[in-house]
Amino acid sequence: MKKLLGAAGIAVILSGCGQGAADIRVAGEPEQEDERRAEQVLHGEDRISSAIAVFVEEDLLIGVDVKPFSRFNKTKIEEKLKKKLEKEFPERTVTLSGDRKIYWETDKLDELKDKKKLHDKVETIKSLSKEET
Repeated sequence: MKKLLGAAGIAVILSGCGQGAADIRVAGEPEQEDERRAEQVLHGEDRISSAIAVFVEEDLLIGVDVKPFSRFNKTKIEEKLKKKLEKEFPERTVTLSGDRKIYWETDKLDELKDKKKLHDKVETIKSLSKEET
């Protein structure tokens, strides 16, 4: 009886851990082709649970949320994704961060409609991403 309850408990716990595909959103002023290319690169990484990409003028700002067990390799994941994105978008300045604060701030950019405010906020977030806590 104990073995049956233990097996059922493990099955319930493991079924709750299964996650679907990553939630990828693109905002700002991307061209259709740029949006598709960004989504393709980000969907190719299975260790992220969600990502928000913002295209503003010559900048590409991306906030990623790394899956819980992959957090130990967060720096390597960031470097790998940044290299892929820089290769895919050589004409843009790519800023990518797995920091939660940057992810949240990038998420808020979707609400801004004024291009000047959007550009200023992106510059602020880029400077935040370069700071070390």
